[in-house]
Amino acid sequence: MRSLFLLGLLIIVIVTSNLAWGQNLPSNTSLTVEVLPSYYSYKADDGTTVVLGEVQNNNNFPITDVKVGISFLNDNDNTIEYKTGTTLLHVVPAGGKAPFSISSSKSDPSITQVSAKMAGFISSSAREQALDVSPGLLQVSDKLIFSGTIKNNGVIKSPNTKIYLVSYDAFQRVVGIGTSDSLDVDSGQDVKFSITATSNSRAKSYMVIAESDTYQSKLVDVPNVQVTLPVAISNILVTDPQGNKYSTIPTGAPVKISSELKYIVNKAQQSFVYYVQVKQFDGQVTFIGKHEGIFLGAGDQSISVTWTPDTSGSYYIETYVWNSDNIPLSSSGTRINVVLVKS
Repeated sequence: MRSLFLLGLLIIVIVTSNLAWGQNLPSNTSLTVEVLPSYYSYKADDGTTVVLGEVQNNNNFPITDVKVGISFLNDNDNTIEYKTGTTLLHVVPAGGKAPFSISSSKSDPSITQVSAKMAGFISSSAREQALDVSPGLLQVSDKLIFSGTIKNNGVIKSPNTKIYLVSYDAFQRVVGIGTSDSLDVDSGQDVKFSITATSNSRAKSYMVIAESDTYQSKLVDVPNVQVTLPVAISNILVTDPQGNKYSTIPTGAPVKISSELKYIVNKAQQSFVYYVQVKQFDGQVTFIGKHEGIFLGAGDQSISVTWTPDTSGSYYIETYVWNSDNIPLSSSGTRINVVLVKS
């Protein structure tokens, strides 16, 4: 009897313990706030690892005090550092998104990958979207220079108003965030703002959003974008290896295709790949050659690639400069329309 009693008591303890543990699981509601899986990370100039991304609030109510947990990992999936941060927007609207930017505490070259997860949030009262952002021109080069106006349509002052310029790549990942100075905007007032931020060559589209201690704006598209690529190609020549111009090019003879490259950005170092593409007049690619190099600050370089044609006919030549990630650093050079090759 004593054994049966102890066995029954043990079963009650186990069942009770499991019930208590189950009550501590996150509710279904908490699972409706998520870090979007398309977050992006990079090494900053100071060696720290920066993680950019967005939190999606799928609830029908606003949330605040949003915490995102970042695990900074090495190649073996070991955690080097764990850090929490919050979204740039203090209040994430119902059904809305908010970007975040979280950096590792120190420079550590062993950090090679990251993992981002939700670490907490609480419900919030709604923040009225009484701020109206009117985007102006966004100039894109090695820097982003953005301007516009913001209007307070609310009935009270909008103190500590910040405007955020969010850059997205082709996969809608956040790859850059720029922030304005803090502004105080009186009720009914229009105020000009400007943002200068580091450019990311992966960026394909831009959005802007604002928030203050009292109000928010909607997420607004930036339509007026002017891109100035950092490399210009000029003086494209087609010669023999000694630099003499061909009247006609014999098949089997080496052809030197050279260009002048001007790097207009005073960046300490920029690797590049100069591509030459030779096509027949029907568009068929006959040859692709490349030259890899490095710009050490602003300046000029003379670059050449050698092509040896093996078939007679008419051709044209195209030239490009890309970085090591196959992202254009220049517009295509002036096309050499006719190159006559004879047997």
